[in-house]
Formats: sequence, structure tokens, C-alpha cells
Amino acid sequence: MTRQLKGFFATMAMLLSFVAGAAESDIIISHSNAGQGMAPYLGINLGSANYDLANDSSPSYSIFGGVALNDLLAIELGFVDFGDVDVTSIKSEASAVHGSAMANVGLSNELSAFVQVGLARWNYDSGAASDSSIDVFFGGGLNYEVRRNLAARFAVQRFAIDANIANTAMDEAILNVSLGILYRF
Repeated sequence: MTRQLKGFFATMAMLLSFVAGAAESDIIISHSNAGQGMAPYLGINLGSANYDLANDSSPSYSIFGGVALNDLLAIELGFVDFGDVDVTSIKSEASAVHGSAMANVGLSNELSAFVQVGLARWNYDSGAASDSSIDVFFGGGLNYEVRRNLAARFAVQRFAIDANIANTAMDEAILNVSLGILYRF
């Protein structure tokens, strides 16, 4: 297991212990309308995708939607376009459709933190060749409640792309850092 994954799982364990402690509190979690059961939401993020192998970055955007199952847990589906970068004069681009489980913890009445882990079906194009597959991704971030049904989101997500382009293995890691908004119904 890589050092990054070990660090992520340690951070996730720490945040989940905070979630367990917050389970008995009256803090309102930003993903949901506390006490109203399942709460759906939609959002959009704009950010920067940092391609590790390409040693380059590109503007990115994502759209997502989910359902807060309760004050602590949510499930989310989304699409992210990582933009394009130049790898040794060859244009490369990636995108992914993803689904994840999220754990939330309230830090105050307006601020909550989340961690997510899920599966991403990615597409990676490099020059005239392309590859796609499914890999695990993870992330975390903060939601700030602007008003009752509107929150600002800061998210950091790491996607592993183990592509095979022209019989060459390319283990690309993309770190997507973004800001956005989400609207709860």
C-alpha cells in the first residue's frame, strides 16, 4: 500500500471517529436538512486537475448529485472533466463518472467536513489512443452553509488512472482541487 493511501486511511479513520462523536450532537450537517430524512442535492465545482505523470495541470469542472441518507452518511454520483495537458508534445485528457459513499461531520452550525471513497469509471485519451477502466478514488473537503438550502464546497479528490496506451502502461494520478456550490431540495 502506498504512503499516500496509508495517510488517507489514517485521516479517514480520524474523521470517522469525529463522526461517531458528533452522532449525539445537535449540529446540523450541511449535506442534509437535519431531521427531515433523505435529502437530495445537486452541485457544480470548478477547479484545477493536477496530472502527476504529465507534471502539468489543467482547469477542471464537475457536476454532482447525491442523497444525504441521514446527518452522517450520503451517497453521491458525479462527472468530472479533468481538462487536457501536454505530455511530451502529445495532448492527453481525462474524464470520469464516479459514485461514492460519504461520511460527514459537523464542525459548527455552518461548517461540515466530509470524506468520500468510491469507484470512478475514467476515460483517458493520449494522442490518437485511448483507454478506460474502473478504479477506486477518494477525497475529502468542507461544506459551508451559506443559507438554508445552499452551501459552498471545497473538495480535494484523488483519482488513479492505470491506463494502457499503445501497449505502454501509464499510471497517472490526478489530484483535483475544486470550489463550488451545492443546492439541497
